[in-house]
Amino acid sequence: MSSYSPVASTIVVAHPEDVVRLFSTVAPGASIAVVAAADEANDLTRRELHAVGMALGARSTRMLALSEVGPWLREQAALGAVRVHTHSPQEDAPRHRELCLAVGRAVNRLRVPALGARPTAVTVLDDRSFHQKLGLLNALYRERPDGAGEACTLPVRDGPGIEAFCDIRHADVVRALSLTKPEIFTELEDPWGFTHSTYERERYALTARLLGALAREGRAPRTVMDVGACEGLMTEQLLSLFPEAHVQAVESEPGFVSRLRARLGGEARVRIVDASALDVPLEADLVLLAEVLYYLPMPQGRELLGHLRAEHVLTSYGGPFAEEVHADLRALGWKTVAADSLPGRIEPMDGVSSPLLVRRAGTQVRLWAR
Repeated sequence: MSSYSPVASTIVVAHPEDVVRLFSTVAPGASIAVVAAADEANDLTRRELHAVGMALGARSTRMLALSEVGPWLREQAALGAVRVHTHSPQEDAPRHRELCLAVGRAVNRLRVPALGARPTAVTVLDDRSFHQKLGLLNALYRERPDGAGEACTLPVRDGPGIEAFCDIRHADVVRALSLTKPEIFTELEDPWGFTHSTYERERYALTARLLGALAREGRAPRTVMDVGACEGLMTEQLLSLFPEAHVQAVESEPGFVSRLRARLGGEARVRIVDASALDVPLEADLVLLAEVLYYLPMPQGRELLGHLRAEHVLTSYGGPFAEEVHADLRALGWKTVAADSLPGRIEPMDGVSSPLLVRRAGTQVRLWAR
């Protein structure tokens, strides 16, 4: 570890160059930690980190393992360094997202680059700072030249002359990862923002309109299976739509099952099935397979569709994935009897006030029969 000047803030990143690329304007006086992968925690990385810290006027630099992030941040908070900067959960690199989640779990409040977000703070670098930044990046890249197979020239996608940040909470991180990545996080209630999202409320209303036609036409199901029931929001709507029906709510994630039981465990017409969709017979008058097949490997998803035993099936998917599901159902003899679509929508991650934005991609809701 090396020490320089008084504490101003804390920066936690995956690589020394991330300090320069993303946080050069807040590095002076900061305590900086690089959480390197095992094969990168070497003398070269330490030298780079020390050089970056010296050039930018950081108070201290150190290397950490991921398991050390939480204890170190709590130690920094005890010293008064409460503004923590780290990677955005909107970044593509898995290690950056993992690090952001670890930091959020440790401190709750964090400041991240405003990627796909409404900025809280913006700094435009002056000429001197801009050229210092480019010089530092080029010095680092001389140490780690790009390998063979790269294009001759690469665009600089980060805005090197502007550093913009937004203040977020751990809940924003979890929702961002839940909505944009394949991981499922149950540590937060309603991680997909179903309750407050305008888009999700419209999707539920559209689904209810299509299903309501069954009751209006005298074909209301007596048994319904809600596959991937999550915390039970759609299951509740099914109880209202079909007041004579018995509903099986199928969910495999323990955190969601617990909330599902808390919401609907006392409802006589609901049976909560704690199991994967792959492990239960999909037999009911109406089976809902809405927004759930994404989480299954496609060969298993196709196999699941072949095991359907129902009068009607409801699907809700968008884009190329929807076309695959629709083609598979048609190949199995299913026909669309009602359909509607919902366009994409850009909105806050939580549907209300998060500075992080998401584009909910739109969906095709279809009711099938055969």
